[in-house]
Amino acid sequence: KKKLQRYALSNGFIINKPASTNELKSFIKRFNNKFKSVDLIRIGGQNDGGYLLPNILEEVDICFSPGVDITADFELDLSQNFNIKSFMADASVSGPPFEDKNFSFLQKFIGNRTTENFITLDDWINMTGIKSSDNKILQMDIEGAEYDVLAYEDSNTLAGFSAMVIEFHGFHNIFDKNTLKMVSSIFEKIYKNFYICHVHPNNCSGIASFGGIDAPVVLEISFIRKDYYEKIRSNNSILLPHRLDVKNIKDIPEVVMPEMWWRK
Repeated sequence: KKKLQRYALSNGFIINKPASTNELKSFIKRFNNKFKSVDLIRIGGQNDGGYLLPNILEEVDICFSPGVDITADFELDLSQNFNIKSFMADASVSGPPFEDKNFSFLQKFIGNRTTENFITLDDWINMTGIKSSDNKILQMDIEGAEYDVLAYEDSNTLAGFSAMVIEFHGFHNIFDKNTLKMVSSIFEKIYKNFYICHVHPNNCSGIASFGGIDAPVVLEISFIRKDYYEKIRSNNSILLPHRLDVKNIKDIPEVVMPEMWWRK
């Protein structure tokens, strides 16, 4: 086996060790147990760029939104309907696709250290000069860099947000043993202060399967801080897709979250 691994490495390939079925089931059980039912609201476009958030936006002042690309429907909805100011960051574009009085843009990527082209989430928050009393949320879609950011940031930095919606790319890589350990550590950090309140697979990439276990390749997850959960908890059973869910890409079939992740 070691000879095979060395041979593969010398030819530009890496052979990884798969996660065991028990390890995967343990991670999914934790995920399921942390999934709570709350009142939700849809923010943003009717396709890609729209997300479901816990219905607490009347109390929110600020949104931090790394990852801009060519759409800002989410941030515009926050501005027009809730007068929420959005701090946006993305080094791949010169600015948001349109102007708005509540938009503030930084041409940097969010990462695990602050350099010329990158800034950590914590440093970004501090440089904005917002007040500690400002109620803020996080919306993060940064094409796979979310793992670097979430692995680096302290749980107290994340706990400063009342709610978070994060798009996880390559989520199916949890089938790799070492990746599962990393992702599990990130989620345990989040679980200290948050519950999961919604999930929606992005239908751009479908479902991957391994050992009888299914996982979305790209997954949008909404989190609510535990103190807010007590305010808007719902007695309704979790049902996916949610009635407010819309396909990210309208011309291809929807992807449904496998029941073992959420069915109680």
